[in-house]
Amino acid sequence: MKKLFLTLSFLFTIVIQSIAQDSINRDSLSFSTTLGAMAYSSDFAPFFLVHNRWGEINDEQTVFSAGELAYTYNINDDWNFESGFSFRNEVFSSYYAAANYDILYLRLGAYKEQLGGLTSDIGVVSYGLGRNARPVPMIELGMSNYIDVPFTYGYVQFKAHIGQRWLEKDRYISQARVHSKDVFVRINLEREIGLKVSSGLIHFAQYGGTDPMGNQQPSGFDDFMKVFFGQGIPNELGGTAGESNAVGNHLGMIEIGFEKNLGDHKLNLDYQSPFEDQGSMQMISLKNYLLAFQWLLPKESKLIKEVMVEFTKSKRQSGPGLPDPAPHFPDEASNFGREFGGRDDYHNNYLYRSGYSYHGMSMGNALFLTYDWTQNFLEPYPSYNALFSNNRIVALVLGLKGEFSNLIEYRFQLVSSKNFGTYAGLYQGRFNWGGVAIDPNYDYVFLGGKRQYYSLLDILYHRPFGGLPINFIAKFAFDTGQLYTNAGLELGVEFMLK
Repeated sequence: MKKLFLTLSFLFTIVIQSIAQDSINRDSLSFSTTLGAMAYSSDFAPFFLVHNRWGEINDEQTVFSAGELAYTYNINDDWNFESGFSFRNEVFSSYYAAANYDILYLRLGAYKEQLGGLTSDIGVVSYGLGRNARPVPMIELGMSNYIDVPFTYGYVQFKAHIGQRWLEKDRYISQARVHSKDVFVRINLEREIGLKVSSGLIHFAQYGGTDPMGNQQPSGFDDFMKVFFGQGIPNELGGTAGESNAVGNHLGMIEIGFEKNLGDHKLNLDYQSPFEDQGSMQMISLKNYLLAFQWLLPKESKLIKEVMVEFTKSKRQSGPGLPDPAPHFPDEASNFGREFGGRDDYHNNYLYRSGYSYHGMSMGNALFLTYDWTQNFLEPYPSYNALFSNNRIVALVLGLKGEFSNLIEYRFQLVSSKNFGTYAGLYQGRFNWGGVAIDPNYDYVFLGGKRQYYSLLDILYHRPFGGLPINFIAKFAFDTGQLYTNAGLELGVEFMLK
């Protein structure tokens, strides 16, 4: 599948370039390449040298070369075509071709995009599609901006998208598919009071693929329609709120946003309420949510141009009750008096055990730690067949962005995260009542919550040699807390061609 997307993207670029040879000022081409090295004090890289970087980085890349190419051909004021790619060492993180008409787009390939959340490179948390994992090969049709609803005089607007992605072969359910869609509605009061209020739903569903026994999971057209509408076959024991309520692995979020202009300042407030099944969908939740605040300062501001604060809680996850009735726990009495429909287990799934990930990296919340990542600093412990062994967190994120001078830009991020692991780890299985339920002294690696800090200072020095198109890049990362302490550095020289 990757080879097909690469081939189509390459052919698309060649065709457009051949057309552009007869055109004047209709096309643009940019290319940059970076040579660099990484070093760190432990056997693995600190958090921000790996995470939220489009899945391009691993601990073995102590020396690297990276590059990015983007080509655009404008037919007229409405139509344009795009193609490009990016890589780091042997990893091609993106390769794509796109056709755009006004606000409509059609994309083919692995494209770097975010679905949901505020547009910023100093944000960390997302319950939609974030910047943590490598872009997944896809075909996607959508709207890049809002459009007015007829007869509402511009006060009511909407946008939407629908897409299909194909995951990698090397995962528990091989070559599974991901259906995605969203729809947002916005109330536009910018002319009156400088305010825009939006709300929408983003839905992802993993389905299809082949399990380790060679069994093909449902992937026909009828199955796709069930996936699209979140339908499925109920649990024979009567559960409808947990794992058994739909074909595939369904997750997503409900999002509410506020945009306010105060003179030349722009304030954004974003609220996300994540869900893992129909039973956990809530418009407003103060138990599992992300609240993000962004302050964009006027263009003439130098030292600080952008401030971002994020606070997220995912500790509750519909409570400690079992997801559905099980043979040994068929009723609420055996479920320790709890209602069924709990232990949502964000980004994990009992069947799609590789979870909401691509090449081992979270496609959503970068602060959810995988079992493999924790093995860098913890002794082996039961994973309970789940990729993410820490998805119950309470975290605060601070991000700053600005300029030290006309030539030097910086980006700073600081995270304080208290990590509680998973319900499966706490109770010796997601569908079990062991662990701390029967032994208050049960030794669980995340018992009581482990506080950890991650930080990054990213500096870009533009053209230190005057007119030469060369930039210097330096990233300083430091992590410390109850899990581990680690420091790291990445240095690079970027060569640009535009």
